[in-house]
Amino acid sequence: MKKVILSLGLLVGMAGVANAQTSTKFGVKAGANYTKFSGDNLGDIGYKFGFVGGLAANFGLSESLSIQPELLYSMKGAELKGAPFDDYNFKLNYIELPIMFRYTLSDGKGPFLQAGPQIGYLVNTKLSDGDGNEIKFDNDSFQKMELGYVAAIGYQSAMGLGIEARFNGGINSIGKDDDAYDQQRNRVFSLQLGYMFGGK
Repeated sequence: MKKVILSLGLLVGMAGVANAQTSTKFGVKAGANYTKFSGDNLGDIGYKFGFVGGLAANFGLSESLSIQPELLYSMKGAELKGAPFDDYNFKLNYIELPIMFRYTLSDGKGPFLQAGPQIGYLVNTKLSDGDGNEIKFDNDSFQKMELGYVAAIGYQSAMGLGIEARFNGGINSIGKDDDAYDQQRNRVFSLQLGYMFGGK
């Protein structure tokens, strides 16, 4: 895990060096997650909504190519339906660091595509029943670190306003080995709005 974090840090450092003769932008973003679990032995599991938001930086490598790291608070989870769950609401909240390569059609603005790796840290978990009553369970059965990937399509205006549709998925399971959730992974669709400051 330390090697993964170091590699991500080196990517950010390389972006800073490459930025010497290109543009740098910083911004904020917020949106909604539409999230569930994927994997084996799930039964009837539905999507649920959650908040996502945080900070972003964009380091230009050329007129069309840039690297964009972000620091986000992301609410994930699933709605567990039917026996043996009886309509429970499962929440997992993460601090996430995606580092994406972005390709923009024209000089940092207009339509764009971006993709890259992501690492997340599980902040807390919560399970509640259909009436909103919290249910106690063992938080230690869940992985604290999540490795994942991100892909997105969006539009960035010349004024700094942007919108994007994003998908991110977990590579490792949410549960530890031999746990009830060791075959499940996070799957998240999100719609995000943002504003970037600075630039050329």
